[in-house]
Amino acid sequence: MDTETKKTENRIRFESIAVLADDKINLDEAALVIAAEFQMDIDIEISLQTLSTLARDFETSFNPTAGLGVSVAGLIDFIHSNKGFCGNVKDYFNPQNSFLNRVLETRSGIPISLALVHISLGQRLGIPVNGINFPNHFLVRYGDKPDQFIVDPLTGRILSEADCATLLKQTAGPKAFIRPHYFDIADNKDILVRILDNLKTIFWRKKSWNDSKACIENQILLRPDHEKFSVQLGAVYEMQGNIHLAQVTYRKFLQESENEHLRNLASNRLLAMHGSSPTIH
Repeated sequence: MDTETKKTENRIRFESIAVLADDKINLDEAALVIAAEFQMDIDIEISLQTLSTLARDFETSFNPTAGLGVSVAGLIDFIHSNKGFCGNVKDYFNPQNSFLNRVLETRSGIPISLALVHISLGQRLGIPVNGINFPNHFLVRYGDKPDQFIVDPLTGRILSEADCATLLKQTAGPKAFIRPHYFDIADNKDILVRILDNLKTIFWRKKSWNDSKACIENQILLRPDHEKFSVQLGAVYEMQGNIHLAQVTYRKFLQESENEHLRNLASNRLLAMHGSSPTIH
């Protein structure tokens, strides 16, 4: 199968996932479909089987009558100590860290991709594990209030509220302070959008405009009501030197949106492009 045919089939598969109700989405499958957008050698089914094998391996030493605390400690230890999953701090901004199949192969990644391992194994084992859209550093929550544990998926460390406050100051600055909604559970589409945000940031820095565009298009499929993605799509066309398509995208946005901030961004970009040559990158 040639590259373009595979990309087309993969996009169709992602489109079919994006229209599902959030609770009908298989998060690990959807994350692997995203990874397949940027890799030719991925086998999604093998990666899903790897997750199922990991769950079975844990079950061989898991006491099903143990309380949640014992189960949590055991699964965290299994993931990080027994199987060696850890953060790739030496090459943090490598896009491979966001591809679930590569994380399963290398046992290293970033918080949100490692969180996928926790969540996927939890689902298979009947242990409640959810993603937490904490600012700048994705977290996971085991259990439900009041019996819950917040875990840093980068290290496997169980965090207190004071630990979370320290983490926030480290990533967002010394004046940042904890807000209750920082601990809200992230739904499946939120997690997928955040994975794509990470990839988009990496590709944008590399000036990989086609890959950036693919991320934005998938985000639009997931969250068509998030208007910022349409403005970002116009920016990608602009960076590619397709001034006409950028102008069409911005003008369409101005006709349809009532978001004053984003309208100003689109309007300013149109003004900046006035008289621009289509060869500008």
